Order: sequence, then C-alpha cells, then structure tokens
Amino acid sequence: MQNPIVSIVIPVYKTEEFLEKCVESVLNQSYANLEIILVDDESPDKSPEICDRLSREHANISVIHKKNQGLGMARNSGMEKASGKYILFLDSDDKLDGEHAVELLVRKAQEKDADITVGSFRRFNKTFVSEKNWHHLKEGEYTRTADFRFKGFYQYGHLAYDWGKLYKMDFLKEHELVCPAYPFTQDKAHNMRCCFWNPTYAFIDESVMLYRVNEDSVTFKYKKKMEEVWVSIAKDFMQYQREYGKKGYLADLAAFHIFFGAFFLVKQELQPNQAGWRDARRALKQYGKDPFVRSAMQALAKGKFVRKIDSTAWKIVIWCGSVLFSFHAYSLMAAGIALLRMLQVDSKITKARYRKVQ
Repeated sequence: MQNPIVSIVIPVYKTEEFLEKCVESVLNQSYANLEIILVDDESPDKSPEICDRLSREHANISVIHKKNQGLGMARNSGMEKASGKYILFLDSDDKLDGEHAVELLVRKAQEKDADITVGSFRRFNKTFVSEKNWHHLKEGEYTRTADFRFKGFYQYGHLAYDWGKLYKMDFLKEHELVCPAYPFTQDKAHNMRCCFWNPTYAFIDESVMLYRVNEDSVTFKYKKKMEEVWVSIAKDFMQYQREYGKKGYLADLAAFHIFFGAFFLVKQELQPNQAGWRDARRALKQYGKDPFVRSAMQALAKGKFVRKIDSTAWKIVIWCGSVLFSFHAYSLMAAGIALLRMLQVDSKITKARYRKVQ
C-alpha cells in the first residue's frame, strides 16, 4: 500500500509548557509521510515563538498565526492548509501514544477504505498514565444503529471527540464538514454532522492518544453559558438535518444530547466552589423552560429512542430521569444526580471504560 500524506493539525493556545512534547510525539512517529500544521490561536504566552522555532527546525512543520476565535476555528484554519489524504487533529497539551499511532490508523483506514478511523486512548498527567480507554464499538452495518450512536457519543464517548481519530479529507470536503464555532463541545457537534452523512467507520483497539488531564483547560472550567450553548448544539443539528431534506433522521442524537445536558448542568453546580444543590435545581428548572428541551425529554419519557439501545441500566436511568424532568420534579432529579455523584457512580462508569493495555 502507498503511504499517503497525513496532515496533523495542532491548534495552539496557552500551552507553552506542553507544546514541544506534543510535537515531539508526532516527529517520533514510524509513519514518515507527515505534515504538521501548528495553528497559533493568538496565544498570549510563549507558544507563538515556540511554533516559529519548531517550523524553522523541521521542514515538515508549518505555522499559521491567526486572530483568536477558539478551538473549532483554529482546526478549520489548519484544515484549509492541509494537503494530506487524511487529517488527524491533536490538541497541543496532548500527545500521540507510541511511535506507531499514525501507522496503525492509516493501515486500518486503507484496509477498510474508512472515512473515519477511531482508536482507543489513555489519560495522563505528571503523575500517572491510565489504562486504555477502549471504544467498545463494532464496524459494518451496526454503525447505522441508534445503539452505535448512543455508545459512540454518550456511553463511551469516543465518537464525540475530534482527536484520537483519522478523517479522510475527501469525506470532510465533500460534505463541507468544518468545525462549528461553539465555545465548548464543538467536537461533538462536528462529529454529529459527520455521522449524519453515514461515513464508513473503522476501529482499532490500540491506544493512539495520550489525553492530558489538564484542569486549566476549557473542559474543566465552569461554563457560564452552558445551557445556552448545549441547547443550541441540538437545535442546530436538527436544523442541519432539515436543510438536507432529512428531518429528524438522527433525532436520537439530539434527544440524548439534551438528556445528558441535564446531568452536566447539575454536575457543574455541584463542583467544589460552586453554590450547590439549590443552584443545581434552579439550573434544571431554567433548562426545562425551553420548548425544545421539554419536547426531547417528553419523547424519552415515552420510550422513544430509549428502546433502541442495548444497555438495560442506561434505559432505566434515561427513562427515570426524563420522567422526573417531564413532571417538573427538578428537586428530585437534582437530588438523584447528587446521590449518584456521592456514591461515585459516575466515576465507576468511567472506570468501566478502561482496561489494561495488552
């Protein structure tokens, strides 16, 4: 098989501490036919200077300096410049996991003629490296099912990230699949739109990404406009389907997104240094005022979409939660989510995704 160019797009913002290690993990790949595009999103630290120096030192590294517009727009800038057959997005505080990560992804992508090839990943920081977070997903016709979408975007989550996967550039260009400009959760919005076009998915068991647990990143920060952005992602996705003549085609993705929004709203208010249970209840009540949210929760309460997923435990959780929400039992729902957190159920669910690297 030929070795096509793979474009590695690395948005850079306030990661001077980690940037060189990130790029080093790409330069050390066994797959040699790589171009590396560093996108400086007007970073206020020394990252721009590091980008320029790395570009001078390595012929396959180029730099884009742009006005700060956020992660999604930075990825789009890199995508516009990319010349590869495949593109891989890598955040500048993360690393590729091992020297064969790109080679393994390309080999599988070529074998299956895949539009999107997904690997597993591990979490890490200065003190630990986790076991492998495995995707639990299968290929073939199963990728057209609601259970696949639920597992991929919500139960295990591997389809919800732009990183950790190899995209075929022709697929992205044909359907104009650029990253939306949301301030967070833009990865999921992007991949929901990718899923809409019925891509050929392929999966490898090996870990290809080291995802840094960085509490200074957007992921771990309190999001003041969380409700507004979260609902907009679902509404925009439904509008996207209407624009292409497939109204409600993947309505399950939007409905489950709305359901998990309630959990994240409560979880955010229950974080240390936040107001706690009363604000969690207030957030749910405000969430329930949106007609789109109410409609999605009522559909789930009636069993719509829920019947199509395999996990009995998740069926029960989603049905119970959506029923409480539909009857405006926000106090009970907030208390239930708080209890689940107190019992560390969420962390146990997270741990269940991991297994030791063979």
